[in-house]
Amino acid sequence: MLITSLVLTVSGAIINVPGDAPDPQAGVDLAAPGDTVLLSVGIHHGPVDLRGKAITLRGDSAEHTLLLGTESSSVICLISGETNKTTISDLTIAGGGGTWSEGGIRRGGGLCLDHASPTISRCIIVGNQADVGPAIWMSHGQPLLADCWFHGNEGGGSGAITCHESSPRLLRCGFHGEGIGWWDGPVVSIRADCDAPGGACCLGEFCVQTTSLACLDAGGYWHEDAACGSGVCPQPCPSDVNHDRRVNLTDLLRVLEAWGLCSP
Repeated sequence: MLITSLVLTVSGAIINVPGDAPDPQAGVDLAAPGDTVLLSVGIHHGPVDLRGKAITLRGDSAEHTLLLGTESSSVICLISGETNKTTISDLTIAGGGGTWSEGGIRRGGGLCLDHASPTISRCIIVGNQADVGPAIWMSHGQPLLADCWFHGNEGGGSGAITCHESSPRLLRCGFHGEGIGWWDGPVVSIRADCDAPGGACCLGEFCVQTTSLACLDAGGYWHEDAACGSGVCPQPCPSDVNHDRRVNLTDLLRVLEAWGLCSP
């Protein structure tokens, strides 16, 4: 008796820009849930509205794929309830001037997020302008940003990212002279989310003032409402070679094992 089993694998289509669509917005308009809009190496022009779609907008590589905005709009808008199934990755996002709001305030030069919680990874967000959130304005959302770099985004002194009633998570992101602030609170320079309590995070021999999510993501030990320098984190111990908080024969053996010239 012969039994044949048929397994169907359904995967999203790849819409190449400019091969299958002339520009990024046309690619997004063609895309169905699960599809990827792939931008080729080069310069592509925004603005782009993701229109609430659970799709991926991706470049060939952030260093070689530029999505360029205009002075009168955000480069990318996510204002239709996008979830973490909406992904933006591997792009340089530049040249945006923000979305005008009531009262004549420009928000979100690079990205404008309103009631949206996308996943944004491996992006370079540079050279955008707005009155608030020149890199990203986010309101009422929980977006995830991973491995992104922020530089040269100019605004009204609120930092590259401005949060309004939002709880973003930032993993391994870099800020070149820029920070994060929230609309209804004080400006901060390092936060994992905009409304969680701060504390001391012990990372090996170092202490960082941050929130619980950021500390756990980094593999540290977090102490709520504690301050670095208050003694909650162990003091540096240079002689503890294997970092077990003891100086003993094991540390000496490690030194002897590594005896000689260090690799260049």
